[in-house]
Amino acid sequence: MFPPTPTFKGAMRLARLADLPRIGVVAAAAFYHSSWFAYERPYYNQYPLDTLASYRRSFLRALFDPDSIVVVVEDTLDETESNRVYNALASVYPPFDEQIPKDLLDQGKAVVAVASFSLLPDSARHGQFQPEGDNPGVPETPVLNRDKNAIASENMDKVLHPQEVETFKGRMVIDMMVTHPSHWRRGHGTLITKWFIDLARQDQVGLAVAAAPMGKVHFSSLGFKKAKTVEIPGYHDHPNPIYAWLGLLNVKQNGGCGGERVSRAFL
Repeated sequence: MFPPTPTFKGAMRLARLADLPRIGVVAAAAFYHSSWFAYERPYYNQYPLDTLASYRRSFLRALFDPDSIVVVVEDTLDETESNRVYNALASVYPPFDEQIPKDLLDQGKAVVAVASFSLLPDSARHGQFQPEGDNPGVPETPVLNRDKNAIASENMDKVLHPQEVETFKGRMVIDMMVTHPSHWRRGHGTLITKWFIDLARQDQVGLAVAAAPMGKVHFSSLGFKKAKTVEIPGYHDHPNPIYAWLGLLNVKQNGGCGGERVSRAFL
């Protein structure tokens, strides 16, 4: 028997495998606006399909990780949304009937925001949020990663990852959270973050996140406090360094928040 969970509000729900094509589109469209995107994916203009496949694989793995939670928010489909994405993505933008499940498309709805969270390894919720009725044997689409530079990934692993491990110990983590640009400023990110905070309060576990500058504003407004800022050095394809803001949120028995753990939201 799993512990009870906070009620999903609005059009928020657990993600399902059928959402993956759409999730890839939402992630690529949104992460483009992060300062980390061009650093990690300097060849995104040449290989937009690789970018889509990469994000689909990331969320597929999170869906099948028993210590992860993947949630989405639905909203009314904006049929002109491809006008709000970068040119390379717009050039390969999938038709709506290839990225949105038919049951949603028939209602004029679409997933517009997605997030993944990591539970503690010994959480009583281990396996609670696995997609029901989906086949865990679904094969992954080959991911070539031609949009990426291996040096960037090495820098992130060598510089940022050890800081995350040290700072986020004993906390749940927000790994990724994004909203499609066509649906910004509608409160979807706040809805997701508040649900996660409610879960943390219920479980009395601190939270943490590693965010790019635009994500720092969002998490700070909801009570996360700066633990440290990490500088990741530039390299030949991206000479300027990038910065990660490590934010923490503490939860207390009285429902108040202070300052403890979450991971890479890439906002």
